[in-house]
Amino acid sequence: MALASTSPDRPSPLEALNLLYPLACTLVGKKAAPSLLVRVYEQGADARPEEGPDTPEDWLALLLREAPERSREQGAPRMPGATSASNTDSLRRDTAERLARSTLPIALATCSAAEQFVLVLSASQLSQATGPNQSSTLFEEPLPTDPSALLRERLRAILSAPEADLIDETLADPDLQAVLRDVLHDHFAPIPSSLRARLRATLRSSSSSSSAGAQEAEEEEEEDAGPSASPSTPNDASDRLVDRLPSRPGPRALGVVLLLGMLVLGGGLGVSYLTNSASPSSAPPPSLTAFSAEQVGAVTPERTTTQPAAAEAYLDSTWGRRVRLPSIEDTQVQGVGRLRATDNAEIPVVLYTGGKGAQIAAFVYSYALLDRLDGTARLDAQLRGQLTQRNRLVADEQPSGNGLLWRDRATVFVVVSPTLAPDTLRARVQP
Repeated sequence: MALASTSPDRPSPLEALNLLYPLACTLVGKKAAPSLLVRVYEQGADARPEEGPDTPEDWLALLLREAPERSREQGAPRMPGATSASNTDSLRRDTAERLARSTLPIALATCSAAEQFVLVLSASQLSQATGPNQSSTLFEEPLPTDPSALLRERLRAILSAPEADLIDETLADPDLQAVLRDVLHDHFAPIPSSLRARLRATLRSSSSSSSAGAQEAEEEEEEDAGPSASPSTPNDASDRLVDRLPSRPGPRALGVVLLLGMLVLGGGLGVSYLTNSASPSSAPPPSLTAFSAEQVGAVTPERTTTQPAAAEAYLDSTWGRRVRLPSIEDTQVQGVGRLRATDNAEIPVVLYTGGKGAQIAAFVYSYALLDRLDGTARLDAQLRGQLTQRNRLVADEQPSGNGLLWRDRATVFVVVSPTLAPDTLRARVQP
């Protein structure tokens, strides 16, 4: 089946899991969500290649098609689901984000099942074309049409007037949705490893069945074609290989080979010693920012998507990196690429484009990855010290390229742009 294929032209079926799991939990609850998702993936794996789900929206449609029967059996689900002045000072923004993050769980708990589902769907950043129309039959009550207005209404019912005003005046709808995604991530993470194992087994089983059917079809075609020249048996092939093996060398030949090997080894060591003694010390590796700026052209695009959530899911399914991508004003995600820096170090890179031909690349490092890059790129002690504060933007100007760095948990982002000035780039990036 196509869904179990690892073809680079098709996304992995498990990429959609980070988006589907919270939605499934809102439909049938955490306890029943794994069974529902197994059923969804069984249906997807059994579909014909040209009809199987490819995009997150396809998987969402399949989830909603399978959900009604399950939701009636298990009962109603539980859990998640403005215009504001920009350029507010950092204290007001930080306070508003902390206030929203601490209050959103209470606001979600006061919502009905239908409201929770709509809020989770809105936060997932999936296309809204399929969701509301198809999910309207799952709940007795009408679905809300404005998730952001609903969220603000619930927050205002809990907070004092000054607190609610602070959120409304400071956090625009996309900012509030980003906080909601963080809250949902903390609530539903991690996805049960047993569920991932069951889904992989489902996909492998379906793939094996498809391969067995294709092999039987080929055997039937060979029988229909009639007898042909008899192929050589394994024993015949083995005999021919043995006949071509050289005879065992004698003791005298082994001695000559050993002597020649010692002479070659000694000569190589001598040349190496003289070369190292005469050559100056090697230049230090470039800084992490300079290395990233120099390697932008070597990034290989792998996954094309304009959805930040889909890019985050691809980073998780491919590299096991659970990260929150930055928000970059006047730009759009174009996809995820890969940079093979060394034999044992691959760097994921998120690509952005913007107006007037702006090109931006966000390199997603980890401290473990930086250790493997020792000798290829370096993060000096001064920058390491500046990155101790989480999500603090640090400008690093280098002759070969300028960039912005910040740290989020164990992830170090390096954002570079060959088309934007450092000040312009810094004004646009929001970790």
